[in-house]
Amino acid sequence: MLGENFYEQVQKKPLFFLIYSVLAIVFFTGITFTFVIPGLQGFKWYFFFIALVMYFVVANIFVELFKERLSLVFILSLIFSALGMGWRLWLEWGEFTLVEYINPVVLIGYPCIVTFIILIAFDFSSKFKMKKIVIIDK
Repeated sequence: MLGENFYEQVQKKPLFFLIYSVLAIVFFTGITFTFVIPGLQGFKWYFFFIALVMYFVVANIFVELFKERLSLVFILSLIFSALGMGWRLWLEWGEFTLVEYINPVVLIGYPCIVTFIILIAFDFSSKFKMKKIVIIDK
């Protein structure tokens, strides 16, 4: 989806892009979860769109790294988004402003939603990439 040049770069340096993707999921989930949940205090649209773009880029990296392995993308995304959110909660434990975010719906739902956003972008990008390859081969 981002272009063949992008996928060639991922093929050349797979370990670098894997580390980048993992760190992006961990840090963006940790940093943005208090800003991207509509209806809660601190919600900002621009953080929401920045997070969506970052998860889209991560999904496109996963398209090249994990071809046809949707379950691996699901497991990695879920583990690292939960880790990022836990990291942020651990750093700010005791903050009065986090009381609103300490409920089961947010604690379980946000990592799951991040995972499904990455999975949807992964599926969309992999289908688009496969169609492009098929058209080029003919």
